Amino acid sequence: MDLIDRYLIAVRRQLPRDVEADIASELTDSLRSEAEEHERIAGRPLTEGEQAELLKKRGHPFIMASRYLPQQQLIGPALFPYYRQALKFVVFWVVVPIALFGGAIHAIYSGDPAAIVGRVVGAAWNGAIYAVGIVTIVFAVLDHERVRINILENWNPAKLPEPKAGRPVPRSESVMSLVFALVFLAWWTTLVRAPELMFYADAELRFAAAPIWSQLYFPILLSVAASVGLHLVDVVRPWRTFATSVADLAINFLNLFIVTQVLRAGRYVEVTGAPADADKVALANHWLNQIIGWTFMIIGVVIILEVCFELWRMVKARRTLRATISSTAL
Repeated sequence: MDLIDRYLIAVRRQLPRDVEADIASELTDSLRSEAEEHERIAGRPLTEGEQAELLKKRGHPFIMASRYLPQQQLIGPALFPYYRQALKFVVFWVVVPIALFGGAIHAIYSGDPAAIVGRVVGAAWNGAIYAVGIVTIVFAVLDHERVRINILENWNPAKLPEPKAGRPVPRSESVMSLVFALVFLAWWTTLVRAPELMFYADAELRFAAAPIWSQLYFPILLSVAASVGLHLVDVVRPWRTFATSVADLAINFLNLFIVTQVLRAGRYVEVTGAPADADKVALANHWLNQIIGWTFMIIGVVIILEVCFELWRMVKARRTLRATISSTAL
């Protein structure tokens, strides 16, 4: 038994029983004919090394057998677009919200708000694995049974929307902004509490929020919640349209209002301590409020620059759209 015979047996073992005889016969004729042609040119029988080289060109027995199988893909091209959209929907609109709200509720009732990050990450990871697995299995079965989804086959070209101005938004940027907004939201809603006691120059100091923060609680909550929604939209659809840009501008104008009210208050934190540490308490009050004031001045400038930059990008996107339409029309 030469290498060709051993190769044919190895291939045959990978084939379905109902077709293995026909495929093995076809492959035998092909291999033997090619080997005989090489022997005729060489004027002698092929050596074992030459047979091995011939078989190596055909591929591993497993790969060779797979070429004769009826289905070469887990999910074929006919169903793959629907599969990809289903994964996006399940991950971003089912797994992520359930993980976030489930983690928040767990943190509230467990008495350990600091565990929210681990809870959310764990829930999102497990949910994503189950969701992707279930969706993949469903579409693989549909493809194996040759079920075809024709929901998009009867589309009407006359109903194609007019192109709108927009720009791509990197998902990495959206994810980082979303994480920051969620962390701030968890802190602002007291799911995670900041320490109220610290030591400064051997003095025991306590910090309390000034009245301005209770006055601005709901405007800040609205701004952060709207930011979370906007970043979620950008993650799912990384294309900033005119509507989402307007929403971003509205959030920034709300932030400017908040910054203005904060700066007008002039007092942001109340530091208290023992009477013996009155000098240290006064110094901490002065510098801490000064630093917070300067920080919000910088934040205000950054927001103004962001508004101007977003307006410029909206104008640029509109010009780009016009240029694209003109070049397409030509």
